[in-house]
Amino acid sequence: MTNLRPSKITIAIDGTAGVGKSSVGKAVALKYGISFLSTGQMYRCLGWKVLKSGINMDDESAVIKAAKDIVWGFERQSDSSLKVLVDGQYLGDKLQLEEVGRAASKVSAIGPARAVIMQKQIDLGREGNIVMEGRDIGTAICPDAPVKIYLIANAEARAQRRVKQLQEQGEKADYDEILASIISRDERDSNRSCSPLKPAPDAVIIDTSALSLDEVIEKVMEEVGKVW
Repeated sequence: MTNLRPSKITIAIDGTAGVGKSSVGKAVALKYGISFLSTGQMYRCLGWKVLKSGINMDDESAVIKAAKDIVWGFERQSDSSLKVLVDGQYLGDKLQLEEVGRAASKVSAIGPARAVIMQKQIDLGREGNIVMEGRDIGTAICPDAPVKIYLIANAEARAQRRVKQLQEQGEKADYDEILASIISRDERDSNRSCSPLKPAPDAVIIDTSALSLDEVIEKVMEEVGKVW
């Protein structure tokens, strides 16, 4: 009997903010020995470069040029995740700075700049053997991926998880403030004109509200097992 199992796999994971896409994606990639990329990092990289270069974020042509000029590098780590390099530099914790996050949100809304980064992500998806998580992977980046997962959870569950995460890190956490931020981000992501957040027509939707991380990982692996 002919083995029709493809030699490579691309797994697309999308979903709302704070739903655990990175934790799930990284664990699945590690189990299969393939790479994992959290695509939001790349927009943060652009945000960082714009800030470092002193570019006015309202100057769209300058932001677009900055996006085109980035020399990307990717190095796979022992936990399966791809370390993203910008012009040969690993930015590490710099990407988590609040000002970088704000800049990323602004520059990613500039269509032509977003298109430059999206093309790089499309190229990575086509290479295969990768789990990619984001907000438009199944719809815009890897529409032909054989496995498309869309994770959801109610805003209250996501806020509680974030509070717990921050508290475990020894940081203060205001539940009401975090809940309001999640609801606001959902609305912004879903209503933006460029690559709005929505499940692909053939995506498998998994509600993680009442599931443990291991249970979500198992459900994703069941879907992968159907095709690979």
